[in-house]
Amino acid sequence: MYLASLTELTDYIASLTIEPTEQLMVLTADKSAQHVPRIIDHFNEKGIRFFGGIYAALLVGAKSYDEGFIVIKVEPLYSSLVLPYLMRFPLDAATLGDTTAILLVDGLSSKFKELTDTAYAKIGNKVKYIGGGAGFYDLIHRPCIYDNRGLHKDVLYVCLVKGDIQLGVEHGWRKMDGPYQVTHSRGNILSEIDGQQAFEVYKDIIEQAENLRLSREDFFSFAKDHPFGVQKRGHFEITVRDPITVNEDNEIVCVADIPQDSEIYVLKGNINTLLAASEQVADCCAKAAPETYLPLLFDCISRGMFLEDRFDEELANIQRRLCYPLEGALSIGEIASRSNGDLIIHNKSTILGLLPVKGK
Repeated sequence: MYLASLTELTDYIASLTIEPTEQLMVLTADKSAQHVPRIIDHFNEKGIRFFGGIYAALLVGAKSYDEGFIVIKVEPLYSSLVLPYLMRFPLDAATLGDTTAILLVDGLSSKFKELTDTAYAKIGNKVKYIGGGAGFYDLIHRPCIYDNRGLHKDVLYVCLVKGDIQLGVEHGWRKMDGPYQVTHSRGNILSEIDGQQAFEVYKDIIEQAENLRLSREDFFSFAKDHPFGVQKRGHFEITVRDPITVNEDNEIVCVADIPQDSEIYVLKGNINTLLAASEQVADCCAKAAPETYLPLLFDCISRGMFLEDRFDEELANIQRRLCYPLEGALSIGEIASRSNGDLIIHNKSTILGLLPVKGK
């Protein structure tokens, strides 16, 4: 349910019947973030358990909103805040068939990978994962994950719910140049490509391909159109990585990890390939849709920036293939499972999940 204002949110909460076993997932749009402390106080006064994140925009049907809230009632098998390498998990992971893990994570945290690794190490590959990185449109790192205990930074929140979610992942980016070797990286920082400073190599590639001059100051203006494609040894799949800035050491800072010794490509896309990907992801899910479901969408913030006025067309492509209104957010890093159960962090991608629900 989308609520446009704090008053609408509190009125809606007052109308809900919330069982002791239920919680609320509350997604907040960037321009409504100032209300989060009041929301935390209000929910605590009412004795309502909840969790959520602040996102650049909320996605509802075929529209995006930079103000307001999405409220989704869930009945968790387990839910908890997760810190790097610190997570108490009392359930037997082997018994978690037909279960979905919803992950909300600090999208600009340098610990993004450690956080998802911590959750995956405890929960395992019997569940399916869906989620997205929270954070603000200006890409300044601030606390963005919250629950009854407050507003947090460098954390992940996990909620396990019953139901075998139908997942689709697409991105629409194509190889432009490469492969190159990642000769030095640490976490989400790409230091060297083929033994040379990462920014200098990337700069040369972009300048030659696009006939322009690339500087550190205007880096993101061009980098959002030319992400990296990471290919691990022994894998065919390309995982997209979003370069967002250059640090003082001419290293490229990305959303999520860049594994050392992996091969990387510089990718390029256009509006048509990205819009086609949104159609593909919806078609993939719709073919195997549950009878009744909640459509959850995590769509990358830089796709919205790239598509600009045509981003609503991407949402419309997805919505018209679904039987129920989609709800979700513009994310900084997207999370989904592979078919073998592996948890993968994606960038610049569209992730759609159809979560079975009763009596929708």
